[in-house]
Amino acid sequence: MAAKLPRRVLVAGIGGVAALAALNGRMTPARADAQSYEQLRLAWHDFLTGGQVDPADPRVAKALTLLDNDARRWQGLVDRSPTRTQVFTDTTFAGSAGVTGTYTRLVTMALAWATNGSALHQNATVLADVLAGLATVHERVYKQGTVEYGNWWDWEIGSTRALGDACTLVYDHLPAADRASYLQAIDHFVPDPYWMFPPERGPILSTGANRVDLCRAIAVRGVLGETDAKIARSRDGLSDVFAYVTTGDGFYRDGSFVQHTWVPYTGTYGVVLLDGMSKLIALLAGSPWEVNDPNRSVLFDAVERTFQPVIYDNQMLDFVRGRAISRSNARDHTDAHGALEHLLNLADGVAVEDPERAQRWRAMVKGWIHRDTHDDIFASARVPRVATYARVLADESVPAAPEPTAFTVFPGMDRVVHRRPGWAYAISMASMRISYYESGNGENEKGFHTGEGMTYLYNADNGQYADDFWPTTDLYRLPGTTIDKLPLPNKAGGEWGEARPIDASWVGGVALGEFGSAGMDVEGITSPMRAKKSWFCLDEYVVALGAGITGASGHPVETVVENRNLHASGTNAFLLDGVAQPLDLGWSTTREAGWAHLGGVGGYVFPGGATISVKREARTGRWRDIHQTGPTTPITRRYLTAWFDHGVDPTAGEYAYVLLPGATPARTAALAESAEIRVLANTPSVQAISVPRLGIVAANFWAPGSVDELTASAPCAVIMREHRGELAVAVSDPARGSANVEVGVRRGGYRSWHGDSTVRVQAVRPWVSLAVDTSDGLGGTHAVRLSR
Repeated sequence: MAAKLPRRVLVAGIGGVAALAALNGRMTPARADAQSYEQLRLAWHDFLTGGQVDPADPRVAKALTLLDNDARRWQGLVDRSPTRTQVFTDTTFAGSAGVTGTYTRLVTMALAWATNGSALHQNATVLADVLAGLATVHERVYKQGTVEYGNWWDWEIGSTRALGDACTLVYDHLPAADRASYLQAIDHFVPDPYWMFPPERGPILSTGANRVDLCRAIAVRGVLGETDAKIARSRDGLSDVFAYVTTGDGFYRDGSFVQHTWVPYTGTYGVVLLDGMSKLIALLAGSPWEVNDPNRSVLFDAVERTFQPVIYDNQMLDFVRGRAISRSNARDHTDAHGALEHLLNLADGVAVEDPERAQRWRAMVKGWIHRDTHDDIFASARVPRVATYARVLADESVPAAPEPTAFTVFPGMDRVVHRRPGWAYAISMASMRISYYESGNGENEKGFHTGEGMTYLYNADNGQYADDFWPTTDLYRLPGTTIDKLPLPNKAGGEWGEARPIDASWVGGVALGEFGSAGMDVEGITSPMRAKKSWFCLDEYVVALGAGITGASGHPVETVVENRNLHASGTNAFLLDGVAQPLDLGWSTTREAGWAHLGGVGGYVFPGGATISVKREARTGRWRDIHQTGPTTPITRRYLTAWFDHGVDPTAGEYAYVLLPGATPARTAALAESAEIRVLANTPSVQAISVPRLGIVAANFWAPGSVDELTASAPCAVIMREHRGELAVAVSDPARGSANVEVGVRRGGYRSWHGDSTVRVQAVRPWVSLAVDTSDGLGGTHAVRLSR
């Protein structure tokens, strides 16, 4: 018979999943029995509460205080009148959010009642309020026969999860008849986790994070009701998520994660998926319902392929957070904190079978925690998260891993990340396949330009975007973008990711080791503006080119070089050609310059000189401006903004600049005066550069053609590097319109080669000729290395 799981599995400093997985790993029942269900229920109980923690630990004490304060707040709002129609005086059931909100508050109160060390632990009044509250919600609305109204998510995910958690926490005091009724209500709203939306609106097949959320809710329901079929169905439902996709929702082999069909969502929905997966894998480990699908390796691989590249110094990069960028209570650090907890939980879940992988993940997380200088990771953490973080920080066998150096292209979601020592650069793009942005539920209705080539520079300023960037920045001058100033209505282009380019397909990039390039055929959102944009990402700088910039909206077209948040009182020095510019707010200038430098950020070089406009200003905004229910308190931040003005309705605009993150003024000036970077072409047909110091030539071919030493038979991205007697060539087809691309490289003397099976070396004399099979239509990189 299986060993019984103790009611409390956690001691101070030990995370819930670690203990849960270890103990469950010793559970080997041959069949489902009452003890199996009890073990899982008690394990889930301890996972929710944190188990037997030490209230004397200051970090735990702070988490307990937060829990107690919330529970007391909600208890103070309980309506105890005998004829009440709602549980809390300020929350009705008129909207679906009121149902989920009520259950969520009851869970908080139940957590305080059930958590060791809480001031409300085992408080009889709290327990009575929770039990009565569950009964009222069921009597009034959440029961069999109720027709869903409002948001489907509240009925099928938000409320099912909360109700299951509440029942778990007060299980021993919940009358069996009531428990059965509540579980029947869950069955009514979610008869099968494979499907979502009520019958009158669907149903439709659940995918990605939604599938995992539904499986999590129904697995807990199955445990509470001791229903083998429910748990098994939930476990089996995860298998669809353990499968790579090439379109729509889910994980892509290239590391992309998409939700809502067209929206890059690693940072929010991906984190939700990671949360549910890590908990279910650990919960069911060793039980009759263990998650043993061999394809779960897709999730394990996603840790370093999908999540690691988009977290930098404990910030979840905003370009994969979708409409969450408009949430005042969910900044980039907030979503990273959740991801780190779930990654540590998953590490605990795989530690027995793959200790090396688990240790690598822990080191990765520990490094992020150490480098977070913006906030205190324990400040708002709840008890289970405190224990999880504390454990890895106290483990001297786990080093703090540094940020990796890498260039990563995500063709499946039109995103690129370039990571170098001390900084990271992210590029957000849109195509026929990926939306400009997502709005919905009153969120992010002005985010329309975030997918038009916005660039994010992450450096030692660990709070650049978390410090109220989104409500205060100029949303028509986002860094990296080329846009016309045509005023747009809220929700321009449509909600829920419907806003996509009509025919722009050449969007993507190509990677060659630590370097690479990205390109975007820009189609203005609801405007006639077009442009070709390229970014060549190298060792200490990024070369940005733009060509073929046209517009016919009757408004100016601009390319934004920088729009930096200087925070509440920043006076960062700004130089133009070595001359210090005024620090006065409201200062602006338009002048010819060869280079610029912004203190704390780095340098900017304008090859051959260019007319640049710059201004320093204080901007005031409110979160309510970008979120219908956001705070209305005015916030002021200072900004330094620089841009190229292409004029009204340009016909052939262009630009070139080099960004040098972290560079000194001296290095910036030296680069501006040197011939280190050669711009080989900047036209609507091809954009290309050469950096002899690195042995690199890179080109984005918008049409078949040739430039310098490269030729291409079809639109493609090519980067080559000759280094230490080896020639490396990488090719991609971002437009996904060619089954085969032939590339010529005017270099000779090579005798052997190795590379991807999709690359055929047709000739090495008099120069190299390659035939690249791009028929998979996925926009990925195909590479070969030739030796002399």
